[in-house]
Amino acid sequence: KSVLEKSKAVVSTQSTGELYRDIVPDTVKNFVELLTSKSEKKLVGSLLHRIVKSGWIQGGDLVNGSGANSDSAGGGKFPDENFAVKHDRAGIIGMANDGPHTNGSQFYLTFGPAPWMDRRYVAFGCLIEGQHILSDLENVETVNERPKRPLTIHDCGLLKDAL
Repeated sequence: KSVLEKSKAVVSTQSTGELYRDIVPDTVKNFVELLTSKSEKKLVGSLLHRIVKSGWIQGGDLVNGSGANSDSAGGGKFPDENFAVKHDRAGIIGMANDGPHTNGSQFYLTFGPAPWMDRRYVAFGCLIEGQHILSDLENVETVNERPKRPLTIHDCGLLKDAL
């Protein structure tokens, strides 16, 4: 499966995202490896573990789904590549982190504009089909930002003919 300059990634069976390989190639490469991996280090089977109402949904803790773990596809953390992609609308896809230069496997999708994230988190894509899924996810019942029921990624990958 090849990654084109702007690749489409299946976020769920009902949505499609666009990844900005031309703007943040290392960040996209990491995410694509997690999307397509057949090893234990993969997004399939992992949980969406945090829902911040009017904010974002977060997933990608590949160890136990609690949000405490985040290793990149290559192991460990990797630096912030740049902050060129703005959080100016719902559906922005970015790397969740523990501070500067601590990107790993955790990612988020925004529920709306979040300009305060622009210089803190590396955004690397956006949802282009299936926006209705965001409102469905935002309305899942939570306790302390944790979904009351498990939200598991059952399928994800790349579409071959992106653009």
